[in-house]
Amino acid sequence: MTLGTHVAFASVLYLSGATLFGYRPDWISWALAAVASLLPDIDLPPAKIGRLFWFISVPLERRFGHRTLTHSAVMLLAVATLAAPLWFVNPLYFWAVVGGIWSHLWLDMLNLRGIDLFWPSPLRVVTPGNRNWRLQVGSKGEMILLSALLVAAAALFPLSHLGFRDGLQALLKNFDIAREQYQRVAGTDWYALELTATDNLTLQPVTGKFPVVGVWQNGIVERDGALRAVGPSPAHHNLYPLKARLIQGEPLHVVAERVELRGHTLRGLLSRIDPNRPYFLLGEVEMPEGRGPAITGRLDSVDTYNPATYRGGVLRLHYARAPELEPWLDLVAVRGEVVVQFWLRPGEAAVTLGAGEEREVERIPAQLKRFL
Repeated sequence: MTLGTHVAFASVLYLSGATLFGYRPDWISWALAAVASLLPDIDLPPAKIGRLFWFISVPLERRFGHRTLTHSAVMLLAVATLAAPLWFVNPLYFWAVVGGIWSHLWLDMLNLRGIDLFWPSPLRVVTPGNRNWRLQVGSKGEMILLSALLVAAAALFPLSHLGFRDGLQALLKNFDIAREQYQRVAGTDWYALELTATDNLTLQPVTGKFPVVGVWQNGIVERDGALRAVGPSPAHHNLYPLKARLIQGEPLHVVAERVELRGHTLRGLLSRIDPNRPYFLLGEVEMPEGRGPAITGRLDSVDTYNPATYRGGVLRLHYARAPELEPWLDLVAVRGEVVVQFWLRPGEAAVTLGAGEEREVERIPAQLKRFL
């Protein structure tokens, strides 16, 4: 095959791999694949690479002939060995070289002669088996193939940057794929969910773009200032998704600090947090049994998402903020740990917990005071 056909075929394989396997394509690895796709023709002096390295191509052709040693598994293994150091720079570079070589061998199997893939065995490998379907170098059939490869490469280029599932999600707006997308990239950027849904309680339609704050069951979004879970189960989720598309925003930097709450109150912790900065609290804190309501947030179902829930003396926090914690602010924790997440935009200074101040709390339950 000609130089253009080999480069086009290597490009199609490279972009197809990025689409199917999700690696991020770049110009260096793409160029390595394209150059490697030309290497086997170094045994042919009239070829461009043969003319460039004539001092290698002429002896190779005289000694072995065309499409023998350089078009064999021996050549593939030799190049893979020489390219092995690239693995430590970037594994994608190594596989681009190996894939480029293989693309040349695979394409030349379509020629009338085929290749000696198992050289020094004289066994010749061709495909397809019917000679009438194989291509001659520079023929009209090869030009048709080249045109098809160029169209395929152009179509695969945008898909290679999205990935197959992400490209499918952009087309279908499937919620499950959007959730998987977010789980892969959570914490790297600010994301919003373009959502068409139904409220499971009121059965009212819900549409809009909602900031995504985290994952619970099948996802959490912020709606009108209140956290709501999105998912397929009416019994466990606040919103039933009909269509959803994940939208990437500006870069996000998450700073997290673990705080031991034993012997302290949530009010003391909140006094250490700048309320003007985006923050969320996650964790479990054991409080005195019977102190505080059974559950906060929506009361239609104990199974739907709530940022703060209290059961059996344990307060569970999942992306909670100050307004959701009012009933428990002055309860002293028996034990427990809370993670404080600060979400920062580009250019924002890093934040840490301040010194704060904790209100003096009566630690003796009222029921016991009468015995003192």
